[in-house]
Amino acid sequence: MKISPDNLSKSLLKELLPCYLISGDEPLLIQESLDLIRSTAEKEGFTSRDLYDQTQSLDWNEIINSCKSLSLFSEKKIIEIRLNSLRLGRDGSKSIIELIEEINDEVMVIISAPKLDKTATSTKWLQLIQKKGGFVQIWPLKGKEIINWLRSRMRLVDLNADQQVIEMMSERVEGNLLAASQAIKKLQLYLGRGDVNETDIQRVVSDHSRYDVYQLVDSILKGNIKLGLKILHVVRREGTDAVVVIWAFIRELRVLSRIAKSVEVGSTLNQAIQTHRVWNSRKNIVASCVKRHKAKNFYNMIKSCTNADSVAKGQAYGNKWQLIRNIMLELSSDNLAP
Repeated sequence: MKISPDNLSKSLLKELLPCYLISGDEPLLIQESLDLIRSTAEKEGFTSRDLYDQTQSLDWNEIINSCKSLSLFSEKKIIEIRLNSLRLGRDGSKSIIELIEEINDEVMVIISAPKLDKTATSTKWLQLIQKKGGFVQIWPLKGKEIINWLRSRMRLVDLNADQQVIEMMSERVEGNLLAASQAIKKLQLYLGRGDVNETDIQRVVSDHSRYDVYQLVDSILKGNIKLGLKILHVVRREGTDAVVVIWAFIRELRVLSRIAKSVEVGSTLNQAIQTHRVWNSRKNIVASCVKRHKAKNFYNMIKSCTNADSVAKGQAYGNKWQLIRNIMLELSSDNLAP
C-alpha cells in the first residue's frame, strides 16, 4: 500500500508491515522515516539488523541467504537495503522479488532508494512491495509546506518565531531540510528555548565560532581557495553532509548567475546586486566574484553542482568531495583574467 510520510507514524501504530520501500531525494525525511520504522520494529522484537549498502553492486545471494538462515532461537531480523541507483538489472529485480516472497514472521525488509522514475514505478518488484508492504514516497517540500515544517520543528524544541522570522529562515535554506535542521539545532544551542528574532537567524548564518558551509562559500567567493579547502576539511570532519555543501554552492551560484546576466544586459553591478537583495555585509564579496566570471561560467558551475549532487545522493558514480573541490577551484579562479 502507498503510505504518505505524514501518515507513516499512524500506520505503524496500526500495523507493522513485513516490508517497506522509502523513496525520494530528501535525505532528512528519508532518514527520519527509516528511524521511525526501525524503532517500531524494535518494539515488536526485531532487535537484529543486517545492512546492505549498494556501491558498485550488491551480493543478492548473500542477502537472500541471510533471509533464509534463521535458527530456531535467533532474534527477529531486519534486512535493510540502501539502493544508490535504480539500475538493478534483471538479477537485482528478480532477487528483490525472491526476497520479498521469502519474508516470514521472523524477518522484515526495508529498502531505501532515490526518487523513482516512471520505469521503476511499473516494475514487478515495486508492485509486489506495494501488495505485501508499504511504499512511502517522499517529495520535496515547497512554499507553505516549508514554512509549516520549520514552524513545527522549532516548536518541537520550544522555539517560537513569528511569520517574518520563519520566512527569513525559509528563504535562507531554500528547501534544504538538512540545512534547516542544522540551523534549528544552532538556534537551540544559542537560545535554549524561547522566542527567535531576525538577529538570531542572522547570528546562525554568520556564526564565526567555528567554520560552517556559509563561511566556506564566502571564502571561495573571495577567491581564497587555500582557506576554502581548510574549511571544507573541517566541515567534512565534523560530519556535514556533502549534499548540504553542494546545496550551499548551488544556492549562491544561482544568485551570481542572475546578477552576472543583469550586468551583461546593461545594469550596473551595484544595481544588479541591489535588485537581487544581497545582504549589505556580503555585497563586496559578491561583487568581487561577479567581476571574475561571466554568466555562462556560473551556468557551467551549476551543472557541475547538479552532477555532484547526483553523486552525493548515490544516483551516479564518482567522488563527491573531489567534485566539490573542483567546483571550489573553478569558482575561486578568475575566468576574466587576460
